[in-house]
Amino acid sequence: MKTILIMILLVAIVLGAGYLGLPVLIEKEAAVLKADIQDLKQKLQKIEEESKVAPLQHDSDTQKVINTVNAMYSKVVNLEDSFKKSASSIDETIKNQKATIEEALKKQAETVEKINKETESKLQKSMFNSLMANIRGHVLKVKVELVARNIGSAKNELSLIDESFEKAKTSASEENKKVFEELQGTLKKAKEDIDTDLPAASNRIDLLWHEMSKLLR
Repeated sequence: MKTILIMILLVAIVLGAGYLGLPVLIEKEAAVLKADIQDLKQKLQKIEEESKVAPLQHDSDTQKVINTVNAMYSKVVNLEDSFKKSASSIDETIKNQKATIEEALKKQAETVEKINKETESKLQKSMFNSLMANIRGHVLKVKVELVARNIGSAKNELSLIDESFEKAKTSASEENKKVFEELQGTLKKAKEDIDTDLPAASNRIDLLWHEMSKLLR
């Protein structure tokens, strides 16, 4: 059980790391694109400023300059378009990854909750069976004391059994509480019969033993 919980915890940690680390990696790639665009913009701005400060000479190849500027402008536009597409793709990737990781974490949480409930149920069942076994031990002692006609000892054991039933009812389900109340009814009648009708008391103890056996099935 511990191994399963550890594996689930490791998977949750890996998914969480991916969830937190993915945006950082994508942000780095986006930063590179932004830097490229900014660099080209600065170069274009420098060319424009230089053209204003130092006008072209008559013998300059005006068409070549125009073509160069146009080419750089085209690159800027293309990079901007590429950046917009990349940003859109990055956003979509982040959303998809986020949804996938959240779904995986949700399933892991459901699995852990299921295991916890199953473990709790098994623990309660084990504690219940242990309590029943202890009470049946006292019932067996009553049977032995009645055979030996040790009435005082038998009465003491019956009182211990009644106390155990009261403790058991505090943590029992509604269905089992009703069963315990019925068993206490049988126990009460056995205590009443023990002074006046020993065989009847013995029969009620046998009935009590039999009914408790049903609870352990």
